[in-house]
Amino acid sequence: MLQLWTQEDNHCRSNSRKADLLRHRIAICFFGITRSLRHTLLSIEANILQPARQLGEVKIYSHFFRQQMIDIAVSADYTEHGRVDPEEYKLLKSDWIVLEEPDSGAVQTRFEALKQYGDAWKSDFVLLRNLVHQQHSLQSVTNAALEDNPTLVVFCRPDLKYHDSLLPHLRRAMATRGDLVMLPYWQSWGGGLNDRFSLCRGKAAIASYGHRIEVAEDFCRDLGRPLHSEALLRFALERAEVPVRRIGARATRIRVDGRSFPEDFRHPFVRRIHRRWELLLGRRAE
Repeated sequence: MLQLWTQEDNHCRSNSRKADLLRHRIAICFFGITRSLRHTLLSIEANILQPARQLGEVKIYSHFFRQQMIDIAVSADYTEHGRVDPEEYKLLKSDWIVLEEPDSGAVQTRFEALKQYGDAWKSDFVLLRNLVHQQHSLQSVTNAALEDNPTLVVFCRPDLKYHDSLLPHLRRAMATRGDLVMLPYWQSWGGGLNDRFSLCRGKAAIASYGHRIEVAEDFCRDLGRPLHSEALLRFALERAEVPVRRIGARATRIRVDGRSFPEDFRHPFVRRIHRRWELLLGRRAE
């Protein structure tokens, strides 16, 4: 039987769709230091914020450190110098924001406790200190987001240029029942999981991702190794028994001066095959 929709019916359907959207609360959480936000903002708007606003009510949460200079010289491949614009955070127009001075008491206490397990990067503990700051910031912004009981949280660094829309992944996450963490499949170093950005559905997923600094000492003690960022993420999610789905969304780190950091976006399986061929060809050359 043919069913005809009246203007009133269309109005009701439109209101129903709007009501469905408003039932989804999406928290977009930024953390760390802004570093290069003026170079990454357009990609954040196009590939994170606009897609999220199509699917629900969006609220932006930010926790940043008041750091005005970056001066890192760990190796020839990891060197960065430059001034951070102290007003750059305003570009995000956050709904909730905290600016904190670096090396607070809580950060320093955590750093000293983890320092005894060694330095995974052999950087004279520079990168370990940076990691502890990052995880403290992540925990702070997670606490703020959880107070508003979001349906979904997108955790993202402000110094990444996002190349792909998160819309299809947001839709899949919304359609999922139960807890789920979505992570990029590329750049999973140290036997861990990519920790650049994520989509987390459900309180257990959000908390295990955002509060992983709480299990950092357990990681070092149980595994007998120094803290490592990607490996810590795997440890935290496996401990919480949260399902993980890998996604192909890509993002490039942008340094304070606007230069991009080279990334390897190949799937781990492809990377392993290439590595085996390199080793095989190397042996034949001998």
